[in-house]
Amino acid sequence: MTTADTYFDNGAGQRTSSAQLGEQAKQAASDLKDNAADLADSVAQTAKQEAAKIGAAATEMLHDASDKVKSAVSEQKAAGADYLDTVARAIHRAAREFEADVPQAAHYIRRAGGQVSSVASAVRQGDLRDLVAEVEEAARRQPALFFGGALVLGFVALRFLKSAPASPVQVNN
Repeated sequence: MTTADTYFDNGAGQRTSSAQLGEQAKQAASDLKDNAADLADSVAQTAKQEAAKIGAAATEMLHDASDKVKSAVSEQKAAGADYLDTVARAIHRAAREFEADVPQAAHYIRRAGGQVSSVASAVRQGDLRDLVAEVEEAARRQPALFFGGALVLGFVALRFLKSAPASPVQVNN
């Protein structure tokens, strides 16, 4: 008797050969394999969809944060430009102070005030990164002029602050 000749009672009064059982086992294994592959595909598809949703949410958050940063930078740029305009006006006032005593110094101070005014306009209208790059490049090309200008501006600011009238102090009794 061979394996193909072996019969089993399947409990319903029918006999099943071992070959049929083997075939049924192969079919069950194939079905299980197909179901596992379908489940894996389904899980992979769901994971891709969720990853896409997370990516979209992250991109939206990044855009929102970027917009907020750009807005803050724009506000700071405007405030910086306003401050530079104030400094330029102070430099021009200081130039008027020097006009009578040292006209040549007043001329250079006035030019420095004009440059500060130009920088204020550039800050207000331009890209901050470009402006920083230009200042760095100017400092590299002519470091003596850059530091000399800073020294002159410091001197002018000190002179201006010393010449400003003192504010009255109120004493409460």
